[in-house]
Amino acid sequence: MNDATTSLLTEHFSYTPLSLIDDIINSINNLIYQAISGLETSLIATPPERLGFAHATNGSTIPETDEDGNVLYPEAKLELENGLHQLETLLEANVDKAFDKFEIYLLRNILTVPEDLLSWVRLKHYEGLSFTASSDTPTPETINAQRKKLLETRKLNRSLKEECASNDAVISQLKSILSTVETAKPNGAEEKAAKPLDLSFLTSSPAARQLRVGVDAGSNVKHTPLTTNTTFILSQLPALQATLENLRPKLASLPGSGEAMETKSKRDERKAYIESRIRLHLERAGQLAMGDDGNPVVAGRRIDISEAHALENVANMLTREPQSS
Repeated sequence: MNDATTSLLTEHFSYTPLSLIDDIINSINNLIYQAISGLETSLIATPPERLGFAHATNGSTIPETDEDGNVLYPEAKLELENGLHQLETLLEANVDKAFDKFEIYLLRNILTVPEDLLSWVRLKHYEGLSFTASSDTPTPETINAQRKKLLETRKLNRSLKEECASNDAVISQLKSILSTVETAKPNGAEEKAAKPLDLSFLTSSPAARQLRVGVDAGSNVKHTPLTTNTTFILSQLPALQATLENLRPKLASLPGSGEAMETKSKRDERKAYIESRIRLHLERAGQLAMGDDGNPVVAGRRIDISEAHALENVANMLTREPQSS
């Protein structure tokens, strides 16, 4: 019996042919065990004298007896156990030999399908089914391609979720900056008031209009969005950092420069850096004029007190250390 025949018969019977033969052999073995057990019970209950056991009658020895006065035969139990074991072994050997022939006969003549008829046999639950492959039948290559697409889609979904969470955190921080500011009472006690923070000066102030930042509906001049200027400034930071790293060794090699750099405060350095960047930006934009003495002249204006307060509030909120709750 080959694998195709075994598969067909297993699908037809809903169990393998060998399992049927094993059940028959197990049933016969159980009958043997029951017969041996019944024979053992009967022999133990039979008096040893009736089975042919007897003591010597020469009068020299006295046989052992139990509490009821019955004569004991210790050798009888051992001989019965050996005899029953030999009988069980003999029956099992005969059953195995006979049912090996029985198994071979069943598999060759009854539980089998001729090879020339195997491809023609169709079970009932196969009726009406078409076994011809269609054009859209998936192949291992297409399945692997779809699996790869699914993995890439999951990676993209995970990265988009992480980016969305990062954007939500940034938006939350920005909203916390724009939500409320702390004001002080006349007596010195602090009080939190729901006062909106006005940042319109960043896009609608005279300085913003002069630098053409933001949107001015009443002007025909093309304005640059604030994000464009911020992006440009951020793009210049790596070049500025590289230039700063190159200049630091040169400044340290100048005589007296080390002591001057140590005594100079960080606030003065920040102020000088900001002024230089503003001057460079104005020069590039063509808004920085040169005086008769060769020094640059910046066309400035007097800022309003509201703009100064707003800038001061923003600087305080960005530099304030978080208080422990």
